[in-house]
Amino acid sequence: MSVYVFYYNESGARVFTKSSVNKEAKDLLKRKGYKKHFFEVEAESAQDAIAKMKKNDDEYLKELKDYSDNLLFVGLVGVASFFKE
Repeated sequence: MSVYVFYYNESGARVFTKSSVNKEAKDLLKRKGYKKHFFEVEAESAQDAIAKMKKNDDEYLKELKDYSDNLLFVGLVGVASFFKE
């Protein structure tokens, strides 16, 4: 298995094995407007790495939605208790 890293810009994302991204590659990616994503994953292939990243993103978005729903509920309870008095 290899460790994969992700680079992204406004037009898309690219995945590389961590060992293949040397200083020159990093400089080239930076000149083309790419930024390194914080997520690194160990996977059998680039396709597997992309699937793991997508799963991670989906889990993060679900947690964010749950958190937002909880804040909405607390806000609605607060507003309701304010008008009740």
